[in-house]
Amino acid sequence: MKLIKPAALQAGDTIGIIAPASNIKPDLLDRGCRELEELGFKTYYRPDIISSYRYLSGSRERRLGEFLEMLRSPGIHAIFCARGGYGSGHLLPDLDAETVRQNAKIISGASDITLLLNFVERAGVVAFHGPMVATTIRQGTEGYDRRLLLDLLQGKKPVRFPAEGAEVLRRGRAEGRLIGGCLSLVVSTLGTKHEIDTQDSILVIEDIDAKPYQIDRMLTHLKQAGKFEGVRGVIFGEMLNCAQHADQGYTLQEVLADALGEFAFPILFGFPTGHTSRPNVIVPFGVRARLDLTAPSAPLFELLEPAVS
Repeated sequence: MKLIKPAALQAGDTIGIIAPASNIKPDLLDRGCRELEELGFKTYYRPDIISSYRYLSGSRERRLGEFLEMLRSPGIHAIFCARGGYGSGHLLPDLDAETVRQNAKIISGASDITLLLNFVERAGVVAFHGPMVATTIRQGTEGYDRRLLLDLLQGKKPVRFPAEGAEVLRRGRAEGRLIGGCLSLVVSTLGTKHEIDTQDSILVIEDIDAKPYQIDRMLTHLKQAGKFEGVRGVIFGEMLNCAQHADQGYTLQEVLADALGEFAFPILFGFPTGHTSRPNVIVPFGVRARLDLTAPSAPLFELLEPAVS
């Protein structure tokens, strides 16, 4: 299947905001919209985006209708999720790949939105694991890497990711298709028709508030499902708050290295995407990239092709 790259964003384009998962606070949403407008874009969201039903941003029907409306509307040039939380998986049974392909546009989100991104990438369209409007974008440059987001979504190249602060767990070189997301959500796709495809990939995975043994268990699950067999390299996020306790006597990095010890691919730890304490870095899923961890200097992580057309 030929990869479809959505059209690059231009100044004056309209970004549609959706809430396919948990409910949101209007003031945080508005702050994020102002940030996008200061970058030169228009923003649009439906009045019912602030709906609330239990822990969700309204009913499944509301959230599904919102996404499909934004996807099909010719006046919406990109779709940014307001936040993650829980609930985007509810939409998957009523989505079809052909609709996504025929209406290909930039779709950005993270955390629970991993499920939606995985669906889009499996449909053959580039999906963007990136900042969200009511969480990281509203924080301005403290919340996300503004320059990289603009470079990536406006088609400027070459794109090299900031990996200077990341730690090399295993040296080596890799080229492959970027895929992944929040680890707990990636694991939840196993055994379903939406199961993640990791063949010929550089797997980018991150999580938050998971104990080391829980991360070990999830990696073991992926391993026993054969999902590391076609992986060329692994990039871990910052893995925020993923410690048993302060004096546990071992590091998470040691746990990760042991869990993946039987494989030879390069491993990078601490890349600032998804849940991170540093400015969030947008990563395009489906696009080919290079990871070079052989040099004694800073790790090299770069795209081999544009993410947009």
